[in-house]
Amino acid sequence: MNNFNELNYFITIAHAKSFAKAAKSLSISPSALSHSMRSLESRLELRLFNRTTRSISLTEAGEQLYHQIAPLFQSINNEVNALSDFRKTPSGTIRINAANLAVETIIYPKLRHFLNRYPQITIEIHCDNNWVDIVKQGFDMGCRIGDDLPKEMIAMRISDPLKMALVASPEYFKNRAIPKQIQALNQHQLIGLRISAQHGTELPWEFVENDNIIKYHPSSHFLINNHLRKQAALDGLGITWIGLPEVANELATGSLIELLPKYAITYEPFYIYYPNRKGHTNVFKLVLEALKCE
Repeated sequence: MNNFNELNYFITIAHAKSFAKAAKSLSISPSALSHSMRSLESRLELRLFNRTTRSISLTEAGEQLYHQIAPLFQSINNEVNALSDFRKTPSGTIRINAANLAVETIIYPKLRHFLNRYPQITIEIHCDNNWVDIVKQGFDMGCRIGDDLPKEMIAMRISDPLKMALVASPEYFKNRAIPKQIQALNQHQLIGLRISAQHGTELPWEFVENDNIIKYHPSSHFLINNHLRKQAALDGLGITWIGLPEVANELATGSLIELLPKYAITYEPFYIYYPNRKGHTNVFKLVLEALKCE
């Protein structure tokens, strides 16, 4: 019979992409974890990881093993966690993968009071603007805009439609003309978004004109992949394209101004999505209830 502890260790390493991080999450030493993996590879007579001094990656055999057994271990964890339904006080862990904007403006505001009410429930949120396979990555739920939802998932709306805004600080325009047309942005300093190093193209900005979607490809002098775009705009570094909920307070106080509002695009709402599985725990259901639109 296989050593299931070793298989669990293997999944943890593959997910963390680091022996050190995996060892920390498993509360064992890196050397003990490395010894366990050597034992597993020796027994299988297969190399599961490509190792260098700086990084690790799965071999072809390792990829196949991970994709086959990770969902099975997740199902086992779900069934074990379901036993918490027999306890008077709900407890357990829910892991959510979501875009930064959804986390900051929707998910966290809805869950902060929930966490005070249920102190034995743990919510782990991973902010990620990339599309990920939540099943393979071990997440219970994902959150994306309606157009980006993966197929064969159950989805629940958690927000209103998302309107975008083009913003900059009043200080930025002290010696500059405010753009009146989209192409006039070419004459300005722009603050852009690159989703990840693996996806090197800068994210295009989308606008609506005469019911047609216009894609504008910025050539930004400052690029970042998180919420600091708003701070950069507040600091007068240039113009950025951002979700309206993220800058609503700044627009209300005048610390930011909206540009070209007649061209602003509105996307579908954010949705929580999850696999079509039976037997969700009460904790899972409580989190869904807390996130749903009122």
